[in-house]
Amino acid sequence: MKEKLFIRINSDEKSLEWGCLSQSENGQATFSERGRLLMEDLEVLGEAVSEQQIILMLPAHRVKCFNESAPTKNRKHLEKAIPYQLEEQILDNVDSQHFALGSFDSKERLAINVIDKSYLGDTLALFKDAGIEPDVVVSEAACLPHFDDAWSVLIEDQVLVRQENNLFWSADKSLVEELLKLELQSNELAVTQAVRVYAAEGEQLNLADVPGLATQPQQVNDSFLFLADSFGNDTINLLQQGFSSQKKTKKNYGVWKLPAIAAVTLVVLGLTYLISNIVHLNKQQALLEERTLAETKKLYPTLPLTTARVQINNSYRNIGGETGSGVSFAGLVDKSIKAMDTKNIEFTQMEYIASRGQLSIDVSAESYDVLTRSQRSLESSGLEVSMRNASENGGVWTARITVGLNK
Repeated sequence: MKEKLFIRINSDEKSLEWGCLSQSENGQATFSERGRLLMEDLEVLGEAVSEQQIILMLPAHRVKCFNESAPTKNRKHLEKAIPYQLEEQILDNVDSQHFALGSFDSKERLAINVIDKSYLGDTLALFKDAGIEPDVVVSEAACLPHFDDAWSVLIEDQVLVRQENNLFWSADKSLVEELLKLELQSNELAVTQAVRVYAAEGEQLNLADVPGLATQPQQVNDSFLFLADSFGNDTINLLQQGFSSQKKTKKNYGVWKLPAIAAVTLVVLGLTYLISNIVHLNKQQALLEERTLAETKKLYPTLPLTTARVQINNSYRNIGGETGSGVSFAGLVDKSIKAMDTKNIEFTQMEYIASRGQLSIDVSAESYDVLTRSQRSLESSGLEVSMRNASENGGVWTARITVGLNK
C-alpha cells in the first residue's frame, strides 16, 4: 500500500513539517522520511511529492466545529440551510465561510466544520502552485484520538483538546485550565471526567485544581507522528463543495502517431464492451452492448466476437512500448474485477495508462469498509494497489483505485 504524506502547518502559519507515514519492522508507526520547511519554500516539497495520499493538517484555531440538529438529511438541502442555521453562532458573515458537513451521530446531530473561505482558498492555491494537491484537509485537533470515556489533550505551545468526535479546540497553555472548567460546567457532568493528557517528557499542564477532572498522563515524544498515526477516516474532510479535490491521475502517453490513435479507438470499443458487462447501467446496458457489437463487427466482419476482442487487445499492446507490451490490458481489467466486491461497488469510470501499465478505476460504495475490503482483495491477488481521494458525500463513499502488476 502506498505511504501517506502528512503535512502540518504550524500555528505560526509561516512554517510546516511533513512526513511519509509507514510501519517499522516491529509494526510501530514511523516516518520513512520527514522534514521542516518555511511556507515560502513549499516548492522543495512539491518536487518530492509522488503518488502518496496527501493529508494536510491546518492549525486548529482556523477551524470551528459544531454539532447541530438538522431539518433534513438531504445533503444538497443541508448545504444551503446550515450556514443560516449557524448564523447567530458565527461572528463573520456566513457568505465568507465554508461549511463542510460530516455524518450524523447517535444523537442525530450533524457534524459541521467551518473555516474562512479566503484562508482555505489561499492555502490550497499556495500548495497547488508548489505542485501539491491534498486529498484530505483537516484540523490538526481533529487528528487527536477520541474515546467514549475520556477527552484527549496534547500539550504543545498551543494545547489541542478533543472532547468528542467533532468537538475539538486549541488554546494557549495559560487559558486551558479555565476553558476546561467551563467545558465541565457546560456539560453538567454527574461524574468525574477522565482526560488523557499526551505530552513529551518534561512538559506539564497544571490541571490539578480543576474539580471533577481526572487526568491520565501519557508520554508522547513526537507530537506530529502521534497525530498522523491517530488520524482516522471519520474526520470531516474540508475539501467539499467548491473546494472538492479535482486531482486526477496524470496521463502520459508520449508522442502518438496516427496508427497509435487508431488502435486506441479500438481499445475504447473493447473497454466499452467490458464495462457494460461489469457495471449495471440499467436501461443503458443493452444499448451499449448492441452498439459495441455493431462497431466490432464493422472492424472485423469475418471474425467471431471473442476473436475480435483479442485482436483489439493485441493492437493496444503493440503500441504500449516496453511497459505496455508486458501488461495485458484485458487481463488486468479481468483480474481486477474478479478481485473486487462488484455486488456492492459501482464503477463510474476507468482509464488505462500504457506508459505505467496501470489501470485507474473510479468507484463508489455505501461504506468505506467496502472500499478497503476490495483494496485488500486486490493486493491479495498479486496486484500493486493504491486508493486515493476517498471521501464521503451524502452517505456514499467514492475513491479512485489504481492497480498494476507487482514489479
